[in-house]
Amino acid sequence: MTETKHQFNFFRKIWHILGLIVPACLYGDWFSGSFGLAYASRAILVTVLGGSLFLLVVFETVRLNNPQVESFFYKYFGFLMKESERARYNGTVPYFLANFLVVLFFPAELAILSILFLIVGDPAAAYFGAKYGKRRFYNGKSLEGVLGFLVGAFIAGIGSLVVFTIADKESFLSLWKQGEFQYLPILLILAGESVACLTEFFCPTTLMGLVDDNLLIPVVSGISILLFCIYLFPAPYSGWIFPPMDLYLRLR
Repeated sequence: MTETKHQFNFFRKIWHILGLIVPACLYGDWFSGSFGLAYASRAILVTVLGGSLFLLVVFETVRLNNPQVESFFYKYFGFLMKESERARYNGTVPYFLANFLVVLFFPAELAILSILFLIVGDPAAAYFGAKYGKRRFYNGKSLEGVLGFLVGAFIAGIGSLVVFTIADKESFLSLWKQGEFQYLPILLILAGESVACLTEFFCPTTLMGLVDDNLLIPVVSGISILLFCIYLFPAPYSGWIFPPMDLYLRLR
């Protein structure tokens, strides 16, 4: 996205930040034991996200093919959209898809980090790029925006590590284990945010808006951290990916 003074949409970024509820619910296991399910919080989130995503795609398809619906929606909700989204699916669709995928497959900590890279890093890039961007690249993005993304994502990532450490010192992303400070989680944050930043920088918007940075930043950065974890930590490969067939497993 080319950065200009008119492209930082405060209300749109706030809407995205509300998405923190999803990974926070997964990590906090807010619905533990509900409906007699072993993975109740994950199951409820995946079901709600999947259903919402389906309804959203249906509505957006109707909007794109019905000028009256499109005009009505843009009149009252246009402040959350980009002008270019009037002719394609709005960014909420790939955003919901990203949440659906990371909650379905990733460990809770990685789901949180991958979403944070998007909802903190992307607004930081947009803000600093629009307000201070002077050194422009070929695609209109700026060095200031890139640095804003990296700093914002790093601060959010470190904050998450602190939370993980306080909540569960046995977490693979805990900064403190067996009486020693752990540097590896910080390196994973640096690697993940770097991949997220590169993804944001080069990310295309294709398939009528179904694929954009709202989808690719969480998914690609999450997969990159996951691959590093599989390589670095002595755990079975299957232990890092949640098996979808167990989603509605009953408590025993």
